[in-house]
Amino acid sequence: MVYPLSRNGHCIYHLSQNVKLKVSGVNRATCAKKFRECARAYTEGEFLHLYGDFSSRYPSARLYLDDHAKVEKWARCHAQGEKYNIDTSNAVESINGVLEKARRYSLLQMIDAIIDKMGEWSTKYRKESAEIPAGQKLVPFVENELHGTCKEAKKLPVHELNGFRLEYSVMGRDGIKYLVNLRSKTCSSKRFDIDKYPCVHAITAAREAKKEAEPEMQLHDLCLKYYWVELWVLAYSRTIYPVPHRSQWIVPEEIKGLIVLPPDYDVKIGRRQEKRYASIGEHRGKGGKKRSKRKCGMSEWFNNDDDQR
Repeated sequence: MVYPLSRNGHCIYHLSQNVKLKVSGVNRATCAKKFRECARAYTEGEFLHLYGDFSSRYPSARLYLDDHAKVEKWARCHAQGEKYNIDTSNAVESINGVLEKARRYSLLQMIDAIIDKMGEWSTKYRKESAEIPAGQKLVPFVENELHGTCKEAKKLPVHELNGFRLEYSVMGRDGIKYLVNLRSKTCSSKRFDIDKYPCVHAITAAREAKKEAEPEMQLHDLCLKYYWVELWVLAYSRTIYPVPHRSQWIVPEEIKGLIVLPPDYDVKIGRRQEKRYASIGEHRGKGGKKRSKRKCGMSEWFNNDDDQR
């Protein structure tokens, strides 16, 4: 196994498109939206409340999910491993779109095209990371998120439970008390646990801790290190070199002597398929004017309130 800590899950957007086709006599777009709200719930209590309401309103959709999709494959609060809040397969779909023409090439030309594209992206993001101000510790998205959250955090009441263990009780805007442990980087709202950067309650607790017990505590220390600018710069520090021309290759004799045959396969009659079959819930135009493709970047994946994906 190449990535032993990786976990397989369902794309929430595409699953919602399948779910909405299982209901009738109701607004299907609303059904899909309600399902995505269930999938994005942070706590199990919130999930049970939303999913219970969803099940009563759309019993046929609930039956479909019970039969075809295990809850740990799509519900954020039940996800096994580190799911963060990326809930679509846009990364795979985007790379397939970028390499659409390259996939028609022969093997070596396709590999060259992939290396060229990776090198182009690496250069682009190396320059972007180098332009970050010296005092900025976090990548732009998280920096902006915390900047907005800090304004709200100033207004929340906080009570110290145990200064040595860095445990605090924070009253949220919803009137609920949330338990924050800055040492273990957890919050009972589960946002801190899953997103891996401080939620509004954790920031409130950190402000109190900095005043009382931990004056040296910095906000970036509470974030996962992969959100640090330092690691972002390191990720693109190395060069991706192109493969030399075949005339410049030095191939050992024992390698030249190897004969590698392709696996046996049946040659299909007719034109070779270049596009995959559309799955249930996908709608493709039949010729005519091309539909504009929706752009989905990392910042859009992190947007929990975007239901247009």
